[in-house]
Amino acid sequence: MKTLAVFAVSSAVGLTLLAGCTSTSDGWMKPGMTKEELGQDTASCLLNSSMVVPGREGPRNTIDQDRYRRCMADRGYTAGPAN
Repeated sequence: MKTLAVFAVSSAVGLTLLAGCTSTSDGWMKPGMTKEELGQDTASCLLNSSMVVPGREGPRNTIDQDRYRRCMADRGYTAGPAN
């Protein structure tokens, strides 16, 4: 149980770091958005869309892409062309 809790915390940290690298070149646009707002919304949507699934080497984190896209759209973002 403790291993799963450590995994969940490290996964959340990893998702936050990943979101910090996200930019408008990833294709999400919203009128008046700032880089900070995009980063925070991306991190939140990634965290809300993440699932821990069992695997041969132990549990791993994956993202439900449909749920992630819905989350971003619900926050007013539209998907644009990725550069």
